[in-house]
Amino acid sequence: MLRTPFVRLSLVALAAALAAGCGGSSAVTGPEEPSAPARGNAVVQGTVVGTRSGLQVGVVGTALVAPVDDEGQFALAGVPSGTATLKFEGAGLDARVSVSGLQDGQVTSLTVQLSGGSAQLAGTPTCSPTAETFFSGILESMAQTKLVVAGRQVDASQVQKVWRGDRRIQLADLQVGEKVKVWGTLTGSGVVLAVEIMALTTGSGNGETWVVFSGKVEAVKSSSLDVVEHPNTGTYPVLVVAGRTVRTTAETKVKLSDGTVISASQIAVGQTATVEGWKTSDGSVRAAKIVVEGTGSGTGDTWVTFSGRVDSVAFDALDVHGNPYVTPTLVVAGCKVKTDGSTLFKWSDGTTLDPSKIVVGDQAYVEGWKKPEGYVLATKVKVDKR
Repeated sequence: MLRTPFVRLSLVALAAALAAGCGGSSAVTGPEEPSAPARGNAVVQGTVVGTRSGLQVGVVGTALVAPVDDEGQFALAGVPSGTATLKFEGAGLDARVSVSGLQDGQVTSLTVQLSGGSAQLAGTPTCSPTAETFFSGILESMAQTKLVVAGRQVDASQVQKVWRGDRRIQLADLQVGEKVKVWGTLTGSGVVLAVEIMALTTGSGNGETWVVFSGKVEAVKSSSLDVVEHPNTGTYPVLVVAGRTVRTTAETKVKLSDGTVISASQIAVGQTATVEGWKTSDGSVRAAKIVVEGTGSGTGDTWVTFSGRVDSVAFDALDVHGNPYVTPTLVVAGCKVKTDGSTLFKWSDGTTLDPSKIVVGDQAYVEGWKKPEGYVLATKVKVDKR
């Protein structure tokens, strides 16, 4: 799946933004509120670190209020320019922080650290006409390509991919009332131009829902078989996190809190982890992503995802377990991609792909480990359905 990363401002753009006055802050304890609600045309988006369930953010002196989602994301449009005081409320918290340099038609992006009963800015906010964004919430309304998600206006006219689990769907297949996740560009008008949307319910009637939670890793168990039914030595362990059973697969992305990518087999009892994935009907969670508190060991392997044309296809006779298995070595968008018996092959509609059917000219999406030698060892290859 495409996952649009945040784009950092260049030093020149950052300097220009700071020169324009964005980014000041000060602690607020008891601000005076205007007698009449104010409204402007600035946009503020942020990430709350240390977020709590049920938290919402508002702007003092206005009627503006927005939820903080499961991943700590929020956005407010129509904020008065100049200096605004953000107030965070919920779950026993009532904290405030001020942000200066807000400009009409500009997006101010910031990170807020919650500690105890206080809030403070972490780092310097940035200003730009647009900013990359992602968030989740209930799809409240849908009129063709105009959506409202968790109170936010979403323009899906240029959306590239819509997903339900691993299956590509049409935009019209989304259902009002279900939870979705949106990736895209937040504009200075407050509208999100969606690039990708994922439905966070399976739509199959089996009761699966998307969950995000954190806690201590209480147990790590090896499953008997991997996702392609080869003997498993613990590559895809079953975890117990905060009392909940968490199952990992070849598709589960695992990284440390400093961004270092690791394998699920490196997770240990006693670590703190944040899990994101599908809660199944039996109460267990099929993990899509796990973030473990810690720093990297510098092994040199990095996690990559990319798409492109299949330039060449060559086949090996055996997988890494020594089992007879036809696994191709590909060149995709100029990058050498090796596969093995653990690589998951799928068509873009979610159906299983026989790797022998991949041909030069196909459009492929690759996820996997980029090795210091320069090639990618793929955990997943998805090919556009012909």
